[in-house]
Amino acid sequence: MNEILIDTNIMVYCFDRKLDLTNLLDDLFQSGFRVITLKKCMEELISIKRIDVNNFFMHYNINVIDFNNNQNTDDTILNFCLDRKCFLFTEDKALLERAKIKGIKTLSFAGKSLKFNK
Repeated sequence: MNEILIDTNIMVYCFDRKLDLTNLLDDLFQSGFRVITLKKCMEELISIKRIDVNNFFMHYNINVIDFNNNQNTDDTILNFCLDRKCFLFTEDKALLERAKIKGIKTLSFAGKSLKFNK
């Protein structure tokens, strides 16, 4: 089963546009995936949105992982993805570039669908 780590900007994007994250990922992975995020990302989403986002996490069955290595959020994301060998789903161009350099498999939006980045 593929693990897909979503960062804060993907959650905001899906939340604001009411995109069905599960359907988007199903098209690419045919149900062979598990959506995860880091506690740091969840806390960022809560502070940005200032609303209860628990329904968002429950609806998409997002597993929140408490992985803190006392680094900034981007470094924590990259280290987690390297450690777990999971996909990173982000629209952050700088984070995508850093992930590419480290050999992390990434996903991003291509219009209303998703694409693997090379």
